[in-house]
Amino acid sequence: MITPARTLGLIVALLVSMTTACPADADAAASRVSRPRTITYVVATKGAVTTDIDAFAAQVAETLADPRGWSRAGITFKRVDRRGQFTVWLAAASSVPTFGKPCTAAYSCRAGRNVAINEDRWRLTTPAWASVGGTRREYRNLVVNHEVGHWLGLGHRTCRGRGTVASVMQQQSKDLGGCRANAWPLDTEVADARIPT
Repeated sequence: MITPARTLGLIVALLVSMTTACPADADAAASRVSRPRTITYVVATKGAVTTDIDAFAAQVAETLADPRGWSRAGITFKRVDRRGQFTVWLAAASSVPTFGKPCTAAYSCRAGRNVAINEDRWRLTTPAWASVGGTRREYRNLVVNHEVGHWLGLGHRTCRGRGTVASVMQQQSKDLGGCRANAWPLDTEVADARIPT
């Protein structure tokens, strides 16, 4: 026979277990960027690049430190000489596929801990970007934020409606889909950023 006292004890035990025994939820919460974190990265080249690597590294650093970018997720990015958590590569277009899938010679990509910036895109942007009046500097901010966004665990997004600001994770290099060009992560993207463990 279950008495009222026994019922109350079962309810209390159930509530305690629901609030304390959720390791999967705890792990998911821990992977979110919930407190300031410093992330280290290396800048390197691959293939026969002609772009000034110091100028490239400077713009990468400016983009990653910009208050409109991923720093809003509580992340400070610090360039190091070696053993960074990820590497930003300036890669000759013909070298980009060597990073593996999904990388092609046409665009930039992220594969594992490698953020590969296609030198042709860095120098020339894309027809889709140019068709909406996007500048080369803005495109460079976009491509760094987009590929680092993949490293932070975000997938591709689509245009939310004609005339709206594009998500930085939208493939704006290929098609704006009616959205307005944008080089910076939206609030929802910042909230979804995860630091790989």
